[in-house]
Amino acid sequence: MKFNKVVYVRYLPLTSTIYKDFYFEELLQNKIKVEYLDVTELFYPERVTTVTLDFEGVIKVKSYKQLELYLKQQLNDEVLYISLMTFESRVFKLHRLFTKFNLNLGVFGRGDFPSDISDVKSKLVRILKIISFSRILLFCANRSTILLKKWSYLKPYDYIFKAGEFGHWRLGMGSEIDFAKAKIVELNTADYDEFLLHREFHLENKNNYILFLDQYLPYHPDARFLKIKTVEPEKYFKEINSFFDKLEEKTGQKVIIAAHPKADLYKEINPYNNRTIFFNKSNDLVKQASLVLTHASTAVCFPICYEKRLILLVSDYLDIVLPHFILIAKAIANACDATIIAMDKEIETQIPEKINSEKYSDFKYKYLTSVQSENKFSKDIFINFLKSEDKFPK
Repeated sequence: MKFNKVVYVRYLPLTSTIYKDFYFEELLQNKIKVEYLDVTELFYPERVTTVTLDFEGVIKVKSYKQLELYLKQQLNDEVLYISLMTFESRVFKLHRLFTKFNLNLGVFGRGDFPSDISDVKSKLVRILKIISFSRILLFCANRSTILLKKWSYLKPYDYIFKAGEFGHWRLGMGSEIDFAKAKIVELNTADYDEFLLHREFHLENKNNYILFLDQYLPYHPDARFLKIKTVEPEKYFKEINSFFDKLEEKTGQKVIIAAHPKADLYKEINPYNNRTIFFNKSNDLVKQASLVLTHASTAVCFPICYEKRLILLVSDYLDIVLPHFILIAKAIANACDATIIAMDKEIETQIPEKINSEKYSDFKYKYLTSVQSENKFSKDIFINFLKSEDKFPK
């Protein structure tokens, strides 16, 4: 066996999503040890919480001295360390330790999204609005970190587990250096694996409803945790419900809601004017829908893979509060030839009658999967890699 232990490193507490998406259970079933280095206290001490997934392999790191002692005690030739953090200047000290011990370093490059590189004017405006001395210092620090990786003062990743042609763009600063030096292992996004799992399932009531992929925008816990500005519930739900009313009248079909996985509040209240809300059913609901709506959700994987008509919803209000959402929506629409509709305007845009199959296929292979992995589960690819006897130089 190449590696008999996997150590994940992240500056946030372990969650059930991380446990599932990075195959903890499957690794343990294959007798591969798993540990989770929670380094939150080194980066965000004010965000340290006792609320975490109950997993005996969690190690809460309180100091770099403790971390160095941990690394000294490992049989590091048999361990694969996986960083679940974006590479930037803030992780410099951490990566210096990785370099010092010459660890086998891996990273998952998946979940990249299209970006609108043509919208130069709006980008410049946004940069000028947020520019400050501290941001200039941060920019310089990040650029310096790239050079240190290029000069091998910080070791590049040895292995990149990549979903789609552009998956490695998710790695952070200097990803092109890592991509040039690392062993690349092709796999899929977590949502694409869910698509593989469900694509043969047969369901009833096909094509008799419109599905909205909810993003839990007003209440998303990450916005509160990371102190990110988001929409006000009253304004947002008034606008989107009004749009749904108009769309239902225009199409003669009901809109139903696929709740975001973290939307626990919807179990107590229904902010969608009593429209039916489903939990943990996005995959199957997309498969049976006649039309799919969202803002800029990563769940666009499902309508792309099931070849469903897709509409991205925007508005002046969303543009003011979440301008990056509008840019992402425009980029997604451009990448797969989806339709954009402004919720606060009359529904003048023609609802698409068909999809652009060529663009959908292009999107799939750029951002979701590869020819090598499109019919395989990522967990199997990852575990087979760990068990392989082949050795790749670090």
